[in-house]
Amino acid sequence: MGVFDTLNIGYSGLSSSQSAINTTSHNIANINTPGYSKQRANQVVKHPLDYKTPGSVGAGSQIYDIKRVHDEYLYTRSKTSQSNLEFAKQTNQTLKEISDYFPDLENNGIAKDLQDFFASWSDLSKDPDNDAIKVVVVNTTKQLNSHIKDTNQKLQDVQKKLNNEFKDGIQKVNDIAKQISEINKKINKIENVKQGNANDLRDQRDQLELNMNKLLNISVYKGNLSADKNKTTRTDMGNDYNININGYNIVDGTTYHPITINTKDKFYKASYMSHDNKEIDFTNKIRSGKLGAIVKLRGDGIDSKGNPTNSKIQGYIDDLDSFSKGFVQKINSMYASSSQTNIHSDIYSINNNTKLLEINDIHEGNFNVVVYNNQGDVVAKRAINIDKNTILKDTDTTNTNTIVAQINANKDDNGDNDSTNDLDDIYEADMVNHTLVIKQKDGVSGYHIAIEDNNTNFAGYSGLHKILDGDNSKNIDLHQDLKDNPANLQSFKAPVDGNNDFANDMVELQYQNIDFKRKNGEVLNQTIEGFYRFGVSNIATDATNAGISESTNESLNKSINNQLKGVVGVDMDEELTNLMKFQTAYQASAKIITTIDQMLNTLLGLKQ
Repeated sequence: MGVFDTLNIGYSGLSSSQSAINTTSHNIANINTPGYSKQRANQVVKHPLDYKTPGSVGAGSQIYDIKRVHDEYLYTRSKTSQSNLEFAKQTNQTLKEISDYFPDLENNGIAKDLQDFFASWSDLSKDPDNDAIKVVVVNTTKQLNSHIKDTNQKLQDVQKKLNNEFKDGIQKVNDIAKQISEINKKINKIENVKQGNANDLRDQRDQLELNMNKLLNISVYKGNLSADKNKTTRTDMGNDYNININGYNIVDGTTYHPITINTKDKFYKASYMSHDNKEIDFTNKIRSGKLGAIVKLRGDGIDSKGNPTNSKIQGYIDDLDSFSKGFVQKINSMYASSSQTNIHSDIYSINNNTKLLEINDIHEGNFNVVVYNNQGDVVAKRAINIDKNTILKDTDTTNTNTIVAQINANKDDNGDNDSTNDLDDIYEADMVNHTLVIKQKDGVSGYHIAIEDNNTNFAGYSGLHKILDGDNSKNIDLHQDLKDNPANLQSFKAPVDGNNDFANDMVELQYQNIDFKRKNGEVLNQTIEGFYRFGVSNIATDATNAGISESTNESLNKSINNQLKGVVGVDMDEELTNLMKFQTAYQASAKIITTIDQMLNTLLGLKQ
């Protein structure tokens, strides 16, 4: 072993320390760079020199490679927690916005409109012929209807906004997938060289992967996983890397397959084009991240009626629809008890021979047809039954189990053996152009007719006498006759001045339980305000739970990220310590070289 071998040993120490100092400097420079993982220069012993005497002699050190510190397990946990946090954030933000549309806790909103509505009827019951009070009733009804429709529209606007965000989110996923595939090409190029490590590129890819996972649930597969004593993890070479969503690859190493957006339906769908050019919808498979929350809130598809499926927001709209429909039909059913000269129903969407109990809104039981004279006396009263076989009208005149046949049946309603003062003597019923018409017979005048329903809801469904139009929260409205002239509003049952029987019934309605049928088939028997507050409380509860979920996930994500940062993050104290250590080693190696220089000078001096 010669003096020059010793010089090489000193140089190897200088070179190794210089590389370590460069790596440490790189770490310090990127201490605030998002997604950066600290790097370590792995120093190893150089292969020794072999001599017969004295044998193997050390040849110094070398930097084998420079690797980033990476913990795949903690990184995966961080991705999962971040995805859950984004889901909770989007949910909380949306539900908080929706809950602001129901300001009932502040004595405002639809609940307050309901109170004003019934209060106006209470005022009318005290002065039933006062046209000014009727105007107030009409106006409070308009206000209630307006707020219901506005709330429906706001909920639909939220769905539309989420729909656009879904489209934008999918585009971001495609952009990220493309960037990852390009980075994989660069990683391949660098790491196909021996000891080549694309550390910074891997950090960039991890950051993009994390951003994609914030948007939706992805599965990432990396080949050739390995770990060393320094807890650095070399993940893959780029070729054995893919990202898939529900089993469909969107990144295959250096290529990517974009997700397509189907805009044919009301709500956009995420689709994947298979190898055989088949479009596969997997919108309902997106369950986490921001887009997962959007799908759950907005819905994952459209049903046969054009409404979103599996949608939390649509559930709120459905309950508002159930409230509106139950309210409209109950009010109109009761208003049919306020007598009128003749009855004309709405146009039926069913055939004359359709069994009435096949209609969800009509129930088994009976309703009374009541006839008043001009003095307000009941002159005839007949119960009309509805059972499983009852229809509107049959061409077979022998079938007596129809609405028309029962009204026209020759009966002694009063039990007085007088064949001239019964319902069929004064009124006759028929189906005209899909409309039920009950009118006074030719030559008869001076009578009024009313329907007193006994929970069959036939009058409410048929619109035999109406205050309200519509059957959901989007189309609920005041009947046109009352829009044209609020004085047409009737407060009576018997057609005489001062009668306030119907107005009194309306006042009492606010305390009565009625059936509200939800879209899932559940029937809730509650007061009108009670069912409305049931829907509002569901929204409030969901919003509260979403806020709790966001706080919980935020704390969990912070904890996991702190763990990850403790492993891969740059610690300034640690790096400064390393800097001093490598600087000292550099100085020591430099001392070796100066010593060898002095030795060489001595040798050269001996020659002289």
